[in-house]
Amino acid sequence: MRSITVGTTQRQYPAIRNFLDSPVPGVEFVRTGNALRYPNHALFKLFGHVDPMLDNLHVGARGCDLIHFFNRVSLGSTPWVTTFETVLPRWDQHRPKAIRWGLKLLAGKPCRRLIAFSECTAGLQRALLAAHPDLADAILPKITVLHPLQRPLVDGPKLAPAAGEPVRFVIVGADFFRKGGGEVLRVFDRLLERGAPLRLDIVSTLAFGDYASHATAADQAEAIRLIARWPGAIVHHERLANEGVLDLLRQAHVGLLPSWADTYGYSVLEAQAAGCPVITTDIRALPEVNDDAQGWVIPVPKDPRGNGLTGTADERRALSAAIEAGVEQAVTAILADPASVAAKGAKAFARIATMHSPEAHGLRLRTIYEEALGG
Repeated sequence: MRSITVGTTQRQYPAIRNFLDSPVPGVEFVRTGNALRYPNHALFKLFGHVDPMLDNLHVGARGCDLIHFFNRVSLGSTPWVTTFETVLPRWDQHRPKAIRWGLKLLAGKPCRRLIAFSECTAGLQRALLAAHPDLADAILPKITVLHPLQRPLVDGPKLAPAAGEPVRFVIVGADFFRKGGGEVLRVFDRLLERGAPLRLDIVSTLAFGDYASHATAADQAEAIRLIARWPGAIVHHERLANEGVLDLLRQAHVGLLPSWADTYGYSVLEAQAAGCPVITTDIRALPEVNDDAQGWVIPVPKDPRGNGLTGTADERRALSAAIEAGVEQAVTAILADPASVAAKGAKAFARIATMHSPEAHGLRLRTIYEEALGG
């Protein structure tokens, strides 16, 4: 087996989850430079933000056979592949000339594979290419789907909550309100008021102002009030290291991601790997990783791309109402039948081993890299 050196310019969580942490046989990941980081850094210093085109472009590579990006494309001649979450190029879709130029980079010889991290993502890319038929023939064969890997976090499926034991739920995410946290808190407040045996762990800074929910400081203040109302039953962890989050999931019974907007939902995989079934919405890739056999799925109003409808105040109210009703229905069903948690959790845990195996992921990446280098 030939050794392959794969360059990367990114060390963020998505890159770790999708390739840097993959046990790829005979592959060494090395850090490589990007000349465009210097003008981007200057823009950030001057104006407090980066240019979205520069931020998702790359120039320059040393000491590697090929480069693997996340959401980025290259101007260079070194062979490259990229894992992506929505569409490429990841630029303003209202700049057609820029999009056209970016698609020509995807059609070029140095671009060897476009690795969509879900079927939803692959479908969005194909839909974009439908408007560019002269480039589609060169790009479509490069698209492949590879879901993130996930290692098991427990040895096997969990038991159902014991009689008299609170059912433990966990929700994780800095953008608390975009993740459905506001709706979760209102549901738990009502159910705890009725004496339901529940515990909710929240790992979040309770950030507000996200692009989907448009939550405000008043929403944050209300969340803090509800948390304070139920000490011991609702526990807020402002920040936890990743291992601390995983420990919470190991102790929990059910995960929560009733999200307004997410491209994937890594916390769903982590919860399932800890033997927890998950309550999710049905946006974007979530139906690919959760269903009613192994969890609970809340149908919400969506656009043709699978995104929750959040464009107007009325749409946001309707989406919030659907999430809140769905969370309450699922939690009430769990309280009525705690054994369902163990049954669904066992299926979720088995799914992780089948669909997100690190070993299978590593072998698939090895094949992608070999094909990218011509065999």
